[in-house]
Amino acid sequence: MTWHTPSGDRYLVGEEAELVRDSLAIMVQELASCRETEEDPWTYGVTLFDELTWQQQLAVLDLLATNLLQETEQTLELSGVNEAAVAAVYENVAQQIELEIELQPVSPEEFRFRWRQAALDAYRENEEDDVVQQESSAQDEYEESVFDIDVQSVEVDRWRWLVELLADRVLWDRDFEMVNEMIDAPPEHAAAMRAALGITPGYYTAIAPDPTDHQVDSLFKSLEHLTRAKPR
Repeated sequence: MTWHTPSGDRYLVGEEAELVRDSLAIMVQELASCRETEEDPWTYGVTLFDELTWQQQLAVLDLLATNLLQETEQTLELSGVNEAAVAAVYENVAQQIELEIELQPVSPEEFRFRWRQAALDAYRENEEDDVVQQESSAQDEYEESVFDIDVQSVEVDRWRWLVELLADRVLWDRDFEMVNEMIDAPPEHAAAMRAALGITPGYYTAIAPDPTDHQVDSLFKSLEHLTRAKPR
């Protein structure tokens, strides 16, 4: 056991793990650039992750990679920051696909469909689970069309939907997106909403690690190992 997913406590393997490793590697490269340039990190539209310093993001990504990509003795607590980091990893996949589509006319052939193929491979690996999920809820014809998506498709919305399906295999829900609403609400209202949604009191207040300069070096080395060592 290592991560508490909707299908049970597990860690990622196969194509699903490959996709997450590749996304993490890109994100780590971006954070390395922040260390060199002192610029703010890239944003992913995930508040609880985007508001962290790059050092904190690095620490959270290492924690995520350690628990998502290999078996651990304990299951990582599903705090808002931790789940927001997972969402950011999948959002990065979606952004990479958008960039790939934009650059398709000028990209070398061997890289033209890299991210789309990786996402499609990860999706097809456990496609039956998503078919059941889709059939159990009301979905319009557009959403169902994701099942016959072609790797050469340039329809960004369909790819984003596919990435959402992949994220749903790891994330229970999107409670981390309600952080501003919870913080702005009167304490009694926030407590009532948390209780109704089954959110633990410390979910939004869990603090991300804040590594020292020495620890940052170790975190980069750890993530380099976790993202480049890719056993099938």
